[in-house]
Amino acid sequence: MQVIGVGQINVWPGGSLWIGEARASTAVHAHHALQISLAFRGVIRLRSPRGHWQEYGAALVPPHVEHAFDASGSLVANVFCEPESATGRKLVQRYGADSIAVIAEADVAGARVRLREAYAASARDEILNDAAQNVVHVLADHVPSFRATDPRIVKAVDAVSRRLDRPIALAEIAAAAHLSPSRFRHLFVAETGLPFRRYVLWQRLQRALQSALAGGSWAEAAHTASFADAAHLARTFRRMFGIAPSTLGDRSGPRKGVL
Repeated sequence: MQVIGVGQINVWPGGSLWIGEARASTAVHAHHALQISLAFRGVIRLRSPRGHWQEYGAALVPPHVEHAFDASGSLVANVFCEPESATGRKLVQRYGADSIAVIAEADVAGARVRLREAYAASARDEILNDAAQNVVHVLADHVPSFRATDPRIVKAVDAVSRRLDRPIALAEIAAAAHLSPSRFRHLFVAETGLPFRRYVLWQRLQRALQSALAGGSWAEAAHTASFADAAHLARTFRRMFGIAPSTLGDRSGPRKGVL
């Protein structure tokens, strides 16, 4: 399968960053995650199934909107955001849910520079992730980043991270946090910005990608993150990002992957 880019992939609960040099176009596809595309050098081209290629410096693709992506030879970033998160809902409200939207240069200029400079400096993952999340927050009219501060939810987040290799029940984690399931469900959303099940899914994807990018097989990555098998992981990956994980190609080195 053709590798469509070489760069770096980082995932966090509720989103991910795919950044580097694009090499080829994608087929028409759709995915659940909301996509923010930024060009650092060159341009991004997007098209709908029945439309023509359009060039963008920055664009937003809403969830489940079919599109093809091409930025061959350009240095770009794609920031994905969970549409059920607080920031995702705000972005859909601002840019619409039906078609590819232009992001005005004035709305993203400073955040794009910060992200580009972090990548050029080979910044640590947490710095790069903060820069990518800043793009989302700026476009969502400065919706603050949700970081759990309630000690019960901090404890629950830790409990989830230690159980990613096996099934996780909401009631089990609620009990660990000494909360009823209903109270836990509402407090978790308030503290993290994500429904519990969506949070766990993003954590599993992050764990699987970490395993695969470290050189493990996709079967091993699936097992590590408690997916039923590699096929289950591949289906989930394709639903979230619109591509098969096999397009990651050569996974050796810290900045190898697909955009």
